[in-house]
Amino acid sequence: MADFKPVVANKARILSIKAAPAGTGVDASNLEWVEIAVDLDTDLANWRVQRVHPLWKAEIAKPIEWAWVYTWGSPAFVQAGEIYRVHSGSRIRAAMHPLADDLTPGRKHVYAAGPLNGARLIWERGDYVRLVDAFGTVIDEVIVWPEEVAASAAGTPSSGARASG
Repeated sequence: MADFKPVVANKARILSIKAAPAGTGVDASNLEWVEIAVDLDTDLANWRVQRVHPLWKAEIAKPIEWAWVYTWGSPAFVQAGEIYRVHSGSRIRAAMHPLADDLTPGRKHVYAAGPLNGARLIWERGDYVRLVDAFGTVIDEVIVWPEEVAASAAGTPSSGARASG
């Protein structure tokens, strides 16, 4: 049974996002991910991670395209403190060719692509990642803004993170 009781606090929020560096191939799509932090023991049934891509076209009234990236099943009981890392790649690729990042402790790894050939790179600079509840309410939203390539070459990670404030 889904948890339909309204709550004063947020059940979950976007913790961070890591877009793949330029030139990354589909074979390394698991390098790209969004982390969702759970703040309350609850049921996230039918909650979704959404990608919103602005098109910046003057001739279109609402110049965006969007897609659902990942949906929690039903029921999806989660515990406070859990962190879900939603990879752009597939579980099959992670099992066949695990990356060091796949083995990060303290994270529950889930994958946007089911079959191996379903993997794709999702996030581009200027996209928005949204956490949407089962009723369609946007719970949290973060803009994807990875570091410049020159900064990545200097040793800083290419990831977007929540701005403080």
